[in-house]
Amino acid sequence: MTTAWLLLAVVLSRLGKCVRSGTGILPVAFCGIGILPMMHGLQAHATANRILTSSLSASDLPVYETIPSVPQPGYLDSYTDPVFGAKVTRITGEPGTSIPNIDGRWAEIVRHHYSKDAAWNCDQSLLYLARHQGRPGHLFLDGDNYRVCFARPGAPGTERRWHPKEPSIMVYVQENRIGRWNVRENTTQVLATFPGYSEFRMGPWEGNLSRDGRMLVVDGKREADRLAFAYDLEKGHTYPDLVLNDVGIDWVSICASGRYIVLNGRIRGERGDQTQVYDLQGNKVGELWSEYGRPSHYDLTLDENGDDVAVGVSKSKPDNGRVIKRRLSDGQVTVLTPGGYAGHTSARNLHRPGWAYVTYQHPGPTWPPFWGEVVAVKLDGSHTVERIAHLRTNKTDYLTEAHAVPSPDGQRVLWAGNWESPTGRPIGAYVAHTVPSQNTTSGEQK
Repeated sequence: MTTAWLLLAVVLSRLGKCVRSGTGILPVAFCGIGILPMMHGLQAHATANRILTSSLSASDLPVYETIPSVPQPGYLDSYTDPVFGAKVTRITGEPGTSIPNIDGRWAEIVRHHYSKDAAWNCDQSLLYLARHQGRPGHLFLDGDNYRVCFARPGAPGTERRWHPKEPSIMVYVQENRIGRWNVRENTTQVLATFPGYSEFRMGPWEGNLSRDGRMLVVDGKREADRLAFAYDLEKGHTYPDLVLNDVGIDWVSICASGRYIVLNGRIRGERGDQTQVYDLQGNKVGELWSEYGRPSHYDLTLDENGDDVAVGVSKSKPDNGRVIKRRLSDGQVTVLTPGGYAGHTSARNLHRPGWAYVTYQHPGPTWPPFWGEVVAVKLDGSHTVERIAHLRTNKTDYLTEAHAVPSPDGQRVLWAGNWESPTGRPIGAYVAHTVPSQNTTSGEQK
């Protein structure tokens, strides 16, 4: 290494930006606010607002072993991620302090629901924080400036989801009913009632509507049978029951196109996290995905070819830890990332097709290069990854899982965080404004 590179490495280490790869310390060059590895034999291209690296293996991608410290921002204050350059805003206040615009105080836990449950509505005018463990329990924030617009002490149904086309509407299920909730007017409309059925849920917890908002899968009971069925919200048409008495259901959902029912759980044998795809009549489509978690913690979306796919982390060989997509029609697997061990995946970026957003909450030192960060992954198999921001959160229990979820346009990402509190509390919410063009890597798996 030349003297100039050594001096640059010393400067970076004093700035707290320790960059490591499987081949040693990476010299880096700044271009805008992105970071570009400059290694022998590495073909790279950089412009004033775009940084790309090509032909990289996981061992060559930069690993930020030490995350530079920054002061925790105050309520509605922002900081710039010192590694990736994203603007990150804290959108919840200190526990016990008054919540502006409503009668209430911030609780110790205030966050969104889950990575697969959209937080922003379809036009991004509202952002829903479903887990305010205080009063009022449901907070609706301005989708742009994050100030609290209004709150509701309760919400209809056992579960509810934003409608992907109507910005004021959530679709909910409760007991044996499917309905609509106008969150601004706080009014409900029952769309359908199913006599003889009970315990309706959406998944539970991991189901969604189809991308056009027309189709929904409900799971519930009819007498002694545990079952699921598809329902057309526009036509009011009910599809046949899919009886699931012999299945350990984790969740069941409609797919993005509305063509398939997707079931996840213990389906055959004692192994869990398996997947079976069905058509709307309840006929099996393809073979059982019998491997454990291949994929797991996944979301359902359409890829660049318009195919229905499941996107998430693989927890089985030969692609353990990688993000994969799996085509629903035939189970074909495509590996999407060159390294790391992914957590939860979200494809709620309905207006930015061809990408999914992945939480890497594991802080290392194993499974490089993505540690404690949120990224966007391209679905075309090019191993293109946009590194967005470090999460700065300590996982101690389920509620401290970050569960990153993007806005519909994919330009912002929300996650739950505790600013690396040793106890895991308090838990608040943070939003990164992405600068993907400056932190894009394209790697080849070796």
